[in-house]
Formats: sequence, structure tokens, C-alpha cells
Amino acid sequence: NISLKTKAMIKKLLFTGLVIALFSCSKEETIEVNPEHNNSNSTTQLHTSKSNDCSETFTLYAGQNIDVGNVTITNTEDSIFVTYSTHSNWVLTETHLYVGSLAGLPTNNPGNPQIGQFPYNTSHQNITSYTIAIPIDPNLQCYIVAAHASVALIGNGGVIIQQETAWSEGGQINNGGSWATYSEYCLIDCCDIEEQSYIFYAGQTINVGNLNVVNDSTNLFVTFSFTGDWYTQQTHLYVGDLAGLPTNPSNTPIPGQFPYSVTHNPMTQTYTYTIPLASLSNCYIIAAHSEMVQVINGVITQTETGWSFGTEFPNTNRWGWYSEYCTQTCD
Repeated sequence: NISLKTKAMIKKLLFTGLVIALFSCSKEETIEVNPEHNNSNSTTQLHTSKSNDCSETFTLYAGQNIDVGNVTITNTEDSIFVTYSTHSNWVLTETHLYVGSLAGLPTNNPGNPQIGQFPYNTSHQNITSYTIAIPIDPNLQCYIVAAHASVALIGNGGVIIQQETAWSEGGQINNGGSWATYSEYCLIDCCDIEEQSYIFYAGQTINVGNLNVVNDSTNLFVTFSFTGDWYTQQTHLYVGDLAGLPTNPSNTPIPGQFPYSVTHNPMTQTYTYTIPLASLSNCYIIAAHSEMVQVINGVITQTETGWSFGTEFPNTNRWGWYSEYCTQTCD
């Protein structure tokens, strides 16, 4: 189980990573309000986070009925994060956001929202994602989120072919007035499941990528992820008790007898196995094997056996490792 302090720390790390990712892309940007910084890092094992029911997503509708993207809302103990995202060649040109009580929403005399008086107003240069952090109001548990945007559809050559007003889905702000809508969001007391990442070695010493492992409340997700000019032709996976690992009389693991096996044709760099948690005990080993190839200029230049790094297999002269993992749960 994960403590509240750990939950908050993980969420802060997650937001720091989100901000870095958004600034690294020319079509994405973010704004922080009272940001918190964390410069800690790990030199032995990479960690990211997979949210476990820690956010709510609402469709972003343009012109009342055109699905142009989503508004995703999540929170830590200190802040609410609202992310606009668009798809299908729709982009953001303006965003206007209000988060608070319905009574505090800026409206005119007829009761229609006055977006120019929303506290978060920003013009954009045709971006596809934008995140705003808002401090939590200690007097509120539930909020209305009036998320407005001006959006444009980009055609060939970058030409704008359609422009619309957009709102996140929800209740109508002024019944009988404009079609403007708001979404409802209540603070979520949740935790983030920590993704564990193990270096994947080919030929014992060549770092070719990672094995990433995480779970939600139902399944275990094991992802082979290779980089550079290294690809997999076949992956083999065993998840279970060490005593059940398929081996030969010399105690050498037999990947061909592992219960999860896929031949990848064409060769691939990323593949995920999904394993029901109901079939597993609370803690278990993960043995991940791959037949690796190095491809340069379309030509296979090297072939190697690969294993994810961990504990050496016992009582055998053959190289290889397994990792230990315990299913993570929230309080």
C-alpha cells in the first residue's frame, strides 16, 4: 500500500515529467500556477507512473457536436490539473478556463458565461495540448470546470479551413441561453501505481532497451521496449513462481516453453503482454527473453539473445536473469 505522502510525491514527479514532455514538443505547451519542483533522479532503475483511476476525461465539443478532443482533469493534494488536447487536425488557438463554484462563474445579466473574465485566458499558436495547474480551494471538494477553447481545423499546407468555439461536455451553464457547458469534478483521493523499468541486455552486455512492468487493479502489463537499431524477432515471457520456471535437466531456462510467446513478423521494437492478476499470487518473478537483431540500413548486422536484467538464474552455467515484482495496490 502507498502512503499519502508517497502519493503526493509521485504525483509531483508525474507533473514535473508532464511539464518537461510538453515543452519538448513544438506543438504543445503548458502553464504552471505555484509550481513545485523536484530534481531527484535514479541512476539504477527508471520509474514512471501509471494512473489508477486518478483522472476524469470529458469530450471537447466544437460547434456543439464536433468531437475535436478531450479535457482531462486530475488532482494532487495541492493542485488541480486541466489538460486540453485535440486530435484529427484540430488545434487550439485560445483557451479560457474557470475552475471553482458555480456561483463564482463570471456571467452576464442573461446568465451566459463571460469567457473574457475567466481567470485563465491564453492565446496559442495552433497547438494540440495545453495544461493548466490551479491551486485547490480548501473550502471546496467538488468543482465546476468551464473549459472553453477556440479551435481551428488545419487542412493541406497548414491552411485553416474551419474555426469553431468549443466547450468540454457537461451541463448547460444557462438553460435557455447559449449552448456553453461545464464539467463537474470532485477531488479524487487516489494513488499512482509505480511503473518499474529494467534494462534489457543483448549478448549479456549490450543495452538494447528496457522491460517495463506495471499493473492496474485487474491486469499486469509487461512491455518489451527496444531502442536504436535493435529489434525483436521473438519474445518469450514467464510470470509466476520461480519453482515453476521451465528448465532443462541442467537447470537452464527454456524460453520456448514459457507460457507467453510471440513471433514478431515484421520485426518490432515495442510489444506488451497483458496478464490477468487473478492468475498470479501477490509476488512473483518475471523472466523476459528475446531473440534480438540489429538492423542497419535495412540489413541485419547482428543477432543476439537478450534478457531483462535482475537476479541470475540459480544452479546453471548459462547467463540470464529474472526480476521480482509484487502487485501494487492502493489504500
